[in-house]
Amino acid sequence: MAIKIYKDKMKYLDQMTEELPKKTDPKDYRSTPNVTISWVENCSGKTKIRDQELICDENAHSTGFGKGVSPAHTFLAGFGFSHFTQWGRAAGVLDLKIDSLEEHVRGWFDRRGEYLYEQGYQHKGIEEITFEVKIESKESPEKIREFAQWADRSPPHATLRRAVRLVGIFHLNGRWLTTAVYHPDRTEWR
Repeated sequence: MAIKIYKDKMKYLDQMTEELPKKTDPKDYRSTPNVTISWVENCSGKTKIRDQELICDENAHSTGFGKGVSPAHTFLAGFGFSHFTQWGRAAGVLDLKIDSLEEHVRGWFDRRGEYLYEQGYQHKGIEEITFEVKIESKESPEKIREFAQWADRSPPHATLRRAVRLVGIFHLNGRWLTTAVYHPDRTEWR
């Protein structure tokens, strides 16, 4: 089953392309997402975004009760979801038919910095994020490479490329297509 792209939704992009260059006041061109998080108990918190409640908690075998997803998983999911926003737009703008799209995001950090901080272990946070994208489509590899480049437009992606080693691996129809190594000021395609 092909992923459905709603062409009428793409009119918003045309409108923004026309209007944004005319904006000079930051309040008119900035997007300001924000959330308020309430402490539930122990290591858990909750927030409501639009009509969806999101609960974060550490694993039950750790310091939480497993009542929600961990903050690190939520962080990586948000990053991955931001790509889907851009790729949905790309499919519409580039008039591509994508049969299926899946992204696997993984990151790593040294737990000693989290748990042994007082003992002098440095906490650098997540040091690398790799995302692997599997695309099924009859479109040409060149068109899919153009599609993949839309990841650069994601605000979380643009932020993280300046803070952490960021690597994207793209597959088309079960075969490796390209790898992107994202640097703060450029993307290196391999």
